Amino acid sequence: MADNSIRSRRDERRESKRAPARRKSLNRFADLQRELRTNKERWQAVIDNPFMGVTVLDRNHYFIMANPIFQSTVGYNDKELKKLTPLDITPDDAQRETNRVLFKELQQGTRDHFEQIKQLQRKDGKLIWIQLYVFRIPGRGSAGPHTFGMAFDITEKMQAQDALRVAQAELTRAMQASRMGVMAASIAHEINQSLAGIAASADAGSRWMDRTPPDLDRVRKNFKQIVNASQRAADVIQGIRAMFKSEETPRGAIDLNELIDDVLTLAQSEIQKRSIVVHTELAEQPLSVMANRVQLQQVLFNLVTNAIEAMDAVVDRSRSIVIKTEIGSGVVGIAVEDSGTGIAPKDLEQIFSTFFTTKATGTGMGLSICRSIIEAHGGRLWASPGEPYGAVF
Repeated sequence: MADNSIRSRRDERRESKRAPARRKSLNRFADLQRELRTNKERWQAVIDNPFMGVTVLDRNHYFIMANPIFQSTVGYNDKELKKLTPLDITPDDAQRETNRVLFKELQQGTRDHFEQIKQLQRKDGKLIWIQLYVFRIPGRGSAGPHTFGMAFDITEKMQAQDALRVAQAELTRAMQASRMGVMAASIAHEINQSLAGIAASADAGSRWMDRTPPDLDRVRKNFKQIVNASQRAADVIQGIRAMFKSEETPRGAIDLNELIDDVLTLAQSEIQKRSIVVHTELAEQPLSVMANRVQLQQVLFNLVTNAIEAMDAVVDRSRSIVIKTEIGSGVVGIAVEDSGTGIAPKDLEQIFSTFFTTKATGTGMGLSICRSIIEAHGGRLWASPGEPYGAVF
């Protein structure tokens, strides 16, 4: 009995020593079970994700598992996918070869992951776009490494981008057509002015010829004006072509006072016919600027012509044009004032927009071209109301 009692106490002490280690093992086992359950829940959450397709491939790249989203995306069920590889549903030969190389690098361990945007062919034959993220899962034993993939269907996004590219291409074509229309309208606008000058000079020359005796000096002067207007038309076309082709136009030193005199000479017949009085307030010293003579003449002629036409409806006051030049702080200014009907405040900025016009027969090109020319010369063109009537450019 004594021996049994001693043995029992010895066993109790031994068990007492083992209890902490056993409890620690049981706790560790419980922790492992909880970790396994947590990992399983996380993995299941990834598989059940409603926004992305999830796949697992074996070492030969056959589908082992595909979640419902991926099955719905490609139109194959789980059983059908297990007989396929991603290469079997990749329609493009180049993409198929690229995938083959990437899978091989994953298999060999020279690559851990890759990203790709590619096309897949659904079971119904429809082509779709997916954004793909693929990762290597190291394997054990003969199983070898596996491949884990996440796929997002971006078909709508790619179709939207395609539609945007088509729209941009259409817009580019429309802009090119508009550019050609602007150029045609510009040429028509400028040539019409020259033709009007030629017609007016020819008409005046005929009247001088019909006199008895004919005033040959006047006729010669009109012929000279016709020649000048014809040359101006040719120069304008050349200038517009250079402007639309973005070519550098030749520039030289120009005296603005002389240029104004030339423009008034060109417009003289219209000025006389419409009973307009012209005043000039030009700076006493020569105003020399580096510019293209034809283009600046084109601007001034447009402004003077607009001023003439702005006074057609004026009957209750004198029709007058005042042209001023001034210099200050390295800047040369030219003002063309008229006593016409003026410009509505809401139109002051719009009048420089292409195709905007307040004239019944206007093209809406003249002032737009004028501003472009002045800005190309590093200057600025604007308009303001005149006092008490008319407008100032």
